[in-house]
Amino acid sequence: MHRKHVFVLLVLTGLLALAPSPARANNIDSASASVLCNSYSITVSASQLTDTGVTFSISYTLTLTPTSGSPIIITDSIPVTPDSSFNFNTTVMKSLGPLTGDFTVSGNASLVETDANNNSVVENTVDIGFSTSTFSCGTPPTGKTFSIGPSSMEGNLFIHAGDWVNGGYSFNFVSNSHPATNYTVTATVTVPVTCPQGGGSGGNIVVSLGTDTYGVPAGNTSWLPTGDANSILSWQGATQAPDLCNGNVMNNQHGAIFTTTVSQDPPAGLVNWRFKYRDPAAKGKPNTNCTDASDPNRNRADVCGASWSQTVRDP
Repeated sequence: MHRKHVFVLLVLTGLLALAPSPARANNIDSASASVLCNSYSITVSASQLTDTGVTFSISYTLTLTPTSGSPIIITDSIPVTPDSSFNFNTTVMKSLGPLTGDFTVSGNASLVETDANNNSVVENTVDIGFSTSTFSCGTPPTGKTFSIGPSSMEGNLFIHAGDWVNGGYSFNFVSNSHPATNYTVTATVTVPVTCPQGGGSGGNIVVSLGTDTYGVPAGNTSWLPTGDANSILSWQGATQAPDLCNGNVMNNQHGAIFTTTVSQDPPAGLVNWRFKYRDPAAKGKPNTNCTDASDPNRNRADVCGASWSQTVRDP
């Protein structure tokens, strides 16, 4: 009889071990990040934030390891306010650098719970997934930095995750008496969004326009790289909108901001600037990357033709 009882106990113990564990409360589910030469963005998601009388935050570490030299370690935290379903999702963007060199990136993020006595405990930790694990940064141009905007040429936009958001610029020298020069431009277009249907606090959609050097002939006052707002040359960058509202629509009511750093070699004179941005899908058009020459919609003026901002002379 004693052996029978032991056998039953062992069977029950085995069944309990095989039974699925209950879902973990207070959990960071995922973290992803994208690192550029002058900024980074991190998206985090947490669920089952059911404990009361405590505050939550997400602490993260990014490690940027150069091919030579000491790693750059970035640590920061994100305050967490659970929604009505006890979940949390947000994207945060931060300035960085500018960096030079080749880097490998890694990192992790943890959900931290803090009680009323300021005692903290780490609930769980996940590895951060990166859009690319390596990136390279050339020597940033020296020169002056300025911005245009917010400028609202596109009106009130309702943007969905995955929409292609395009950005571009053109410039011309004010005087026809300038010498030939190499004009180096590094630029971004930032489109701030809110979450009118909830799901998050919104954030910024940043379109990198890269770094380009233009050889400007002496005396040339034409708009460069083109004055044609529908030309593919007038678009320097495009990005697919991240999900900043946890699946809900994003809203841009206040236009976009163009930021650039420019330098002249040799110095040649003052320059006029203007920029533009476009989300074709938000205008009821095909979802189009306006820098993609292989997309037949790219050449349609109603898809990729966008109005220029006001013209601003660089300070």
